[in-house]
Amino acid sequence: MNNLENALSQIPQFQYVHEHLFSSGQPTKDQLQQIKEYGIHTIINLALNSSTEHLDNEDQICLDLGLNYMQFPICWDTPNTDQALFALDTINFLVQDQKVWLHCAQNKRASALIFLYRQYYMNIDIAVAQQYLEEVWEPNETWTGLIHSVALQLKGRKATQELQQALQSSDDPIVDE
Repeated sequence: MNNLENALSQIPQFQYVHEHLFSSGQPTKDQLQQIKEYGIHTIINLALNSSTEHLDNEDQICLDLGLNYMQFPICWDTPNTDQALFALDTINFLVQDQKVWLHCAQNKRASALIFLYRQYYMNIDIAVAQQYLEEVWEPNETWTGLIHSVALQLKGRKATQELQQALQSSDDPIVDE
């Protein structure tokens, strides 16, 4: 591990997801500079600006560093399934050709989404995804509910895609050789 990788691993609740996706709690201004130096292109913040751990002017800091900055605030007390799905789909789109750093105040919101991302976008076994989630926290009842709600949506999408593929393959003409 080089010095920069070591410095990044010191960001609160840091987690490496894959070569294009990382998550953590709130990075400092200096840590955002290190994130940029590591080759990250986009910062996604799931926390609200009113969070006590929020970095003032994070958007301007990222702009000055040449980082893309997106904020998809997810309310801690009443997280929304549609907002979580939007964030997951955005992350999945972005990581196809760039490095993304997902964070919130303490990596609780982010790790809950990464738990789902690992299962439904990376096809990682639920037990393995659960281990990574529990390195950060054990979701409370509210967040367990969000995880189940989003998982149902993602399972529905997958079933629909599988059905469409099955119907398409049944429509293909059979060639008798």
